[in-house]
Amino acid sequence: MKEIDEFDLIRCKYQADFFEYATDKMKANSASFIKAFANSTLAKLMDKEEFIFESLDIERAYEELIKEKRLRYTDKQYSAEVMSWIGYLLRYWSIYHNTSTQNIYKIIKPEELNRIYEAYHSLDVTEAIDRILDAKKINYNLNNVEILKKIYML
Repeated sequence: MKEIDEFDLIRCKYQADFFEYATDKMKANSASFIKAFANSTLAKLMDKEEFIFESLDIERAYEELIKEKRLRYTDKQYSAEVMSWIGYLLRYWSIYHNTSTQNIYKIIKPEELNRIYEAYHSLDVTEAIDRILDAKKINYNLNNVEILKKIYML
Protein backbone atom coordinates (compact mmCIF):
# COMPACT_ATOMS: atom_id res chain seq x y z
CA MET A 1 0.00 0.00 0.00
CA LYS A 2 1.24 3.40 -0.98
CA GLU A 3 1.29 6.31 1.38
CA ILE A 4 -0.90 9.00 -0.16
CA ASP A 5 0.76 12.39 -0.62
CA GLU A 6 -0.63 15.80 -1.57
CA PHE A 7 -0.11 15.17 -5.31
CA ASP A 8 -2.11 11.96 -5.02
CA LEU A 9 -4.93 13.87 -3.32
CA ILE A 10 -4.89 16.37 -6.20
CA ARG A 11 -5.33 13.46 -8.63
CA CYS A 12 -8.23 12.15 -6.53
CA LYS A 13 -9.89 15.57 -6.48
CA TYR A 14 -9.39 15.95 -10.24
CA GLN A 15 -11.16 12.65 -10.91
CA ALA A 16 -13.97 13.52 -8.47
CA ASP A 17 -14.44 16.84 -10.26
CA PHE A 18 -14.29 15.07 -13.63
CA PHE A 19 -17.05 12.62 -12.66
CA GLU A 20 -19.17 15.47 -11.29
CA TYR A 21 -18.59 17.52 -14.45
CA ALA A 22 -19.65 14.59 -16.62
CA THR A 23 -22.83 14.23 -14.58
CA ASP A 24 -23.70 17.91 -14.92
CA LYS A 25 -22.66 18.10 -18.58
CA MET A 26 -24.50 15.13 -20.04
CA LYS A 27 -27.47 12.91 -19.45
CA ALA A 28 -25.64 9.64 -19.93
CA ASN A 29 -26.30 6.50 -17.97
CA SER A 30 -23.94 6.82 -14.99
CA ALA A 31 -23.06 3.12 -14.90
CA SER A 32 -22.23 3.23 -18.63
CA PHE A 33 -20.10 6.33 -18.10
CA ILE A 34 -18.09 4.67 -15.30
CA LYS A 35 -17.60 1.51 -17.38
CA ALA A 36 -16.49 3.56 -20.40
CA PHE A 37 -14.11 5.54 -18.22
CA ALA A 38 -12.64 2.44 -16.53
CA ASN A 39 -11.82 0.96 -19.93
CA SER A 40 -10.60 4.17 -21.55
CA THR A 41 -7.24 5.54 -22.60
CA LEU A 42 -7.93 8.44 -20.23
CA ALA A 43 -8.19 6.10 -17.21
CA LYS A 44 -4.91 4.44 -18.20
CA LEU A 45 -3.30 7.87 -18.37
CA MET A 46 -4.77 8.90 -15.01
CA ASP A 47 -3.54 5.64 -13.43
CA LYS A 48 0.01 6.89 -13.91
CA GLU A 49 1.67 9.16 -11.34
CA GLU A 50 2.87 11.42 -14.13
CA PHE A 51 -0.72 12.45 -14.84
CA ILE A 52 -0.35 15.24 -12.28
CA PHE A 53 1.98 16.98 -14.76
CA GLU A 54 -0.46 16.75 -17.68
CA SER A 55 -2.13 19.96 -18.76
CA LEU A 56 -5.49 18.34 -19.41
CA ASP A 57 -8.39 20.37 -18.09
CA ILE A 58 -11.60 18.62 -17.12
CA GLU A 59 -13.57 19.84 -20.14
CA ARG A 60 -10.94 18.58 -22.58
CA ALA A 61 -10.64 15.27 -20.70
CA TYR A 62 -14.41 14.87 -21.01
CA GLU A 63 -14.29 15.60 -24.75
CA GLU A 64 -11.49 13.03 -25.18
CA LEU A 65 -13.56 10.38 -23.42
CA ILE A 66 -16.66 11.16 -25.47
CA LYS A 67 -14.64 10.88 -28.69
CA GLU A 68 -13.25 7.50 -27.65
CA LYS A 69 -16.38 5.89 -26.18
CA ARG A 70 -20.03 5.77 -27.09
CA LEU A 71 -22.35 6.34 -24.17
CA ARG A 72 -26.06 5.63 -23.84
CA TYR A 73 -28.15 8.61 -22.91
CA THR A 74 -30.86 7.74 -20.39
CA ASP A 75 -32.36 9.08 -17.23
CA LYS A 76 -30.54 6.49 -15.09
CA GLN A 77 -28.13 8.99 -13.69
CA TYR A 78 -26.60 9.06 -10.23
CA SER A 79 -26.47 12.35 -8.38
CA ALA A 80 -23.45 14.61 -8.82
CA GLU A 81 -22.48 13.93 -5.18
CA VAL A 82 -22.50 10.17 -5.71
CA MET A 83 -20.51 10.47 -8.93
CA SER A 84 -17.97 12.75 -7.26
CA TRP A 85 -17.55 10.25 -4.41
CA ILE A 86 -17.20 7.33 -6.83
CA GLY A 87 -14.59 9.22 -8.86
CA TYR A 88 -12.59 10.08 -5.74
CA LEU A 89 -12.86 6.56 -4.32
CA LEU A 90 -11.75 4.88 -7.57
CA ARG A 91 -8.69 7.11 -7.97
CA TYR A 92 -7.70 6.78 -4.31
CA TRP A 93 -8.08 3.00 -4.54
CA SER A 94 -5.98 2.90 -7.69
CA ILE A 95 -3.18 4.90 -6.06
CA TYR A 96 -3.37 3.27 -2.63
CA HIS A 97 -3.24 -0.29 -3.94
CA ASN A 98 -1.22 0.46 -7.09
CA THR A 99 -3.81 -1.07 -9.37
CA SER A 100 -5.57 0.10 -12.50
CA THR A 101 -9.04 1.55 -12.67
CA GLN A 102 -9.89 -1.29 -15.01
CA ASN A 103 -8.95 -3.87 -12.34
CA ILE A 104 -11.06 -2.06 -9.76
CA TYR A 105 -14.00 -2.11 -12.17
CA LYS A 106 -13.66 -5.90 -12.29
CA ILE A 107 -14.02 -6.01 -8.50
CA ILE A 108 -16.94 -3.64 -8.01
CA LYS A 109 -19.52 -2.33 -10.45
CA PRO A 110 -21.07 1.16 -10.47
CA GLU A 111 -24.49 -0.07 -9.37
CA GLU A 112 -22.97 -1.48 -6.19
CA LEU A 113 -21.00 1.71 -5.53
CA ASN A 114 -24.21 3.71 -5.92
CA ARG A 115 -26.00 1.33 -3.54
CA ILE A 116 -23.35 1.59 -0.79
CA TYR A 117 -22.89 5.36 -1.10
CA GLU A 118 -25.18 6.24 1.83
CA ALA A 119 -23.40 3.87 4.21
CA TYR A 120 -19.83 4.47 3.02
CA HIS A 121 -19.48 8.08 1.86
CA SER A 122 -18.87 9.46 5.34
CA LEU A 123 -16.14 6.91 6.12
CA ASP A 124 -12.46 7.57 5.61
CA VAL A 125 -11.68 6.53 2.03
CA THR A 126 -9.23 3.82 3.11
CA GLU A 127 -11.81 2.39 5.49
CA ALA A 128 -14.45 2.35 2.74
CA ILE A 129 -12.03 0.56 0.40
CA ASP A 130 -11.06 -1.93 3.10
CA ARG A 131 -14.72 -2.71 3.83
CA ILE A 132 -15.43 -3.29 0.16
CA LEU A 133 -12.41 -5.57 -0.13
CA ASP A 134 -13.41 -7.46 3.03
CA ALA A 135 -16.94 -7.95 1.71
CA LYS A 136 -15.51 -9.25 -1.56
CA LYS A 137 -12.96 -11.39 0.35
CA ILE A 138 -10.09 -9.82 -1.59
CA ASN A 139 -6.69 -9.46 0.02
CA TYR A 140 -4.13 -7.43 -1.92
CA ASN A 141 -1.40 -9.22 0.01
CA LEU A 142 -2.18 -12.32 -2.07
CA ASN A 143 -0.39 -12.86 -5.34
CA ASN A 144 -2.04 -11.78 -8.60
CA VAL A 145 -3.29 -15.27 -9.45
CA GLU A 146 -5.08 -15.57 -6.10
CA ILE A 147 -6.65 -12.12 -6.54
CA LEU A 148 -7.94 -13.04 -10.01
CA LYS A 149 -9.40 -16.28 -8.65
CA LYS A 150 -11.31 -14.30 -6.01
CA ILE A 151 -12.55 -11.75 -8.55
CA TYR A 152 -13.77 -14.39 -10.96
CA MET A 153 -14.85 -16.75 -8.14
CA LEU A 154 -12.75 -19.63 -9.41
